[in-house]
Amino acid sequence: MNAKTKKLLPAPNCIFCNKTIEQVGGKQIVHQQVRGIKLSKKFQGGGNKDYPFQSFKLSENPETYVVVWGIWSIWSQSNINNAIELFKQNLHPWFCQKCGNRTCDKCQEPINMPMGSDVIYEDGDIRHVMVIGINPGCINPKCTNFKNIVIPAKAH
Repeated sequence: MNAKTKKLLPAPNCIFCNKTIEQVGGKQIVHQQVRGIKLSKKFQGGGNKDYPFQSFKLSENPETYVVVWGIWSIWSQSNINNAIELFKQNLHPWFCQKCGNRTCDKCQEPINMPMGSDVIYEDGDIRHVMVIGINPGCINPKCTNFKNIVIPAKAH
């Protein structure tokens, strides 16, 4: 498995809460500054003491690691083992906007754009959602923060 060039499709459920994207809404996140998961050809460990990198060997040839980062409590041994198994099945683990703290401050539903996050799409493309200086609103039509924004699937 090539850690850099092979596109992996998203796993069926959030790595942390085990819900589908249909159950939660929003986008499927794979990386943020304070939490994330990826494949790498290099062992990564330590770094930020509050959000440390941890690496787990996935394969010997080519040498590939599953790298996770974030507060210790989110990366339980069960979550790490699940992530390794998903990568072995050529699926990319992801987390929902609720688990990634990209939610409305009024209703706790996903915001329209998970700013500062890398999102995986159904075809395996991963794209960054930049931080913008506006309130993107949320997806909940019952919330006063709701904005009916139609965002093309890969407009980020």
